[in-house]
Amino acid sequence: MQDVGKSHKSFLSGKIIAAVAVLTGCAIMTFLFVSRPFFNALSFKALRTKNAFYHYVFNEKPRFYYLEMEKNGSDIRVTQNQPLKITYQDEFAVKAIASDDLLGKHTTVHFNGFSQAANDLGVLMKGLDYVNAIIKEGIAIDASGIVRRYRIDVKYRGDIIGSVPLEVLVSSQDWFRFAKESTNVQQQIEYLKKAADLNRDDIGVRKILAGVYCRQNRLDDAIRLYKEVIQTKPDDETALEELAKCYIKINDLESAERLSQQLVKTNPQNARALAVMGIVQANQGRWEKAVQSFSAAVRMEPADHALRYQLAEAYKRSNRIASAVEEYRYLAEASEEKETAYSALGDLYLQQKKYSDALQCYQKVLKKQPRNAGIYANMATAFAGLGNKEEEMSYLKKALAFKPEDPVLHYNLGVAYERNRMDDEAVRQYEHVLKIKPTDFDAAESLANVMLRNGRYQEAANHYEKIKKNVTGKASIYFNLGLAYGEMRNYKAAAENYEKAIKLGMKNNQIRYSLAQMYEKMNLTKKAIAEYEKILPQNKEIMGILADLYLKDGQYARSLHYYQKLVGLSPKSAGAYANLGYAYSAAGNVDLAIKNYLIALKYDRDDAEIYDNLGAAYEKKGLYQDALDAYQKAFVLNPESPKASERIPRLRIKLLQEKNRQQR
Repeated sequence: MQDVGKSHKSFLSGKIIAAVAVLTGCAIMTFLFVSRPFFNALSFKALRTKNAFYHYVFNEKPRFYYLEMEKNGSDIRVTQNQPLKITYQDEFAVKAIASDDLLGKHTTVHFNGFSQAANDLGVLMKGLDYVNAIIKEGIAIDASGIVRRYRIDVKYRGDIIGSVPLEVLVSSQDWFRFAKESTNVQQQIEYLKKAADLNRDDIGVRKILAGVYCRQNRLDDAIRLYKEVIQTKPDDETALEELAKCYIKINDLESAERLSQQLVKTNPQNARALAVMGIVQANQGRWEKAVQSFSAAVRMEPADHALRYQLAEAYKRSNRIASAVEEYRYLAEASEEKETAYSALGDLYLQQKKYSDALQCYQKVLKKQPRNAGIYANMATAFAGLGNKEEEMSYLKKALAFKPEDPVLHYNLGVAYERNRMDDEAVRQYEHVLKIKPTDFDAAESLANVMLRNGRYQEAANHYEKIKKNVTGKASIYFNLGLAYGEMRNYKAAAENYEKAIKLGMKNNQIRYSLAQMYEKMNLTKKAIAEYEKILPQNKEIMGILADLYLKDGQYARSLHYYQKLVGLSPKSAGAYANLGYAYSAAGNVDLAIKNYLIALKYDRDDAEIYDNLGAAYEKKGLYQDALDAYQKAFVLNPESPKASERIPRLRIKLLQEKNRQQR
């Protein structure tokens, strides 16, 4: 009994220990879960403590962390990566600044572009004032209605250490307040026109109306009104800026440049003025100047990401690739729209043929935008650059999964199939492009080219003929059409298309050769000769053709010229001497013909044709026995030689007759 009791007690003790272990584990997990925010806060406080130490001990510039604000009666916290969104109904104020300047003696806050006060800490601001200012200033507003030209700057001893962007929404209600609550744009315009007529000295009304015209793309009307404003107030920066932008849109770059220079002269510290100047210079192709303008603007407004994108593009266009990469990398780290920066950086790497780097950037974009067909297409291009054919086609198909009716993607897939010699698949893709977009003549030409390459000459010709009717001045279309007609033995049509291609500027040796061949087929010997003569440099084939054609045309001197050149190029060629002998014979110089036939036989004694021609030359000279000997050798080498078969018996009779005559 005692042993049984001990065993039961030991069993109960094990259960108690297990239960305690489970409860302890749960308690630890609960503590870690509940205290996670505490550890995050502790980490942030440790970081701030370290940064504050460096600021006070080593005199480093303090870091800005966030603003404590009150908006519409509620406390909020905003950082420089978090725009403060404002509507006309909002009221807000900065209550405190979180930075390494713990006492805040030298740190101030400024509502940039709106307030002129030394420090706006604690000042109540109204969204209504911002909206009214935007509309009265005539600032152009895009379709979203959001204006991003304002921000809250945090300064330490006058230097900006951080900025919080503002997004001011100008809603339809705001326009209604300024245009008799009209919901119709034309009604707004009519009201504003009347207001302008009644208040001829009020330039604000004209700027408002000009801004509406800009949004409606009525640029001539907008330009007229901005000009009126500038006549009244020549230093009105908003009017100068918006007028310059209008001129850029209509490509009047000379006027835009003049205005941008006036803007900078009016206010050298106006970053937007420098940005406008940079845009003008970019449109003029003066990329180095654009770099200078955008760089100066960025120095004034370092937190303006739109400016940095323009600077990066200018760097890229001026081939300052390292600087462009640096800007895009900064934007990828600092901006909220990281995907835009990574996409631009990937495009830059793609352009530089740094395909692996491009793929890394595009992969980062896909993490946030997994349905971005354009990124898949760009990745396909990168894989093509790396020689990875399978991945190229795979990523084009992925792009098509999200944009199945995109003609460009189908066209690119067709090109990829062509490169991989998958012509049937390429044809299907090009035909699909034409089904979606019948006027895509690039796809039509590619389809015709594949058909031409695969011997589908009539189908190819049909496509080229359609392209001819819609695309003018493209020599390659006429050349390929000439090839198709040539293969179909329509030599006249082929020649006509080759001639047209040459008139359009295609004057390479290939088209000269093709046209000359068509002339030969039509027995237009002189025209064929003229085209062959234009082929430079002349190789042995062209010299041989010209020699034969000149001989055929009875131009023996030109024929002999080319045959002699061929002998000089091939001094041990029996054929070269034989051809030269034949030309001499045709020209009536039998002695030189015999001489060259004999030289030819030194290099080739087994050519029956040379013996045949030598026999004919001897006959012309009246050397019948020599002629018979030559024909007999030709017959031995080629018993089917018609000339030898015919001349041998005739010469034997002739020689017997001669012998009988001599005996008498």
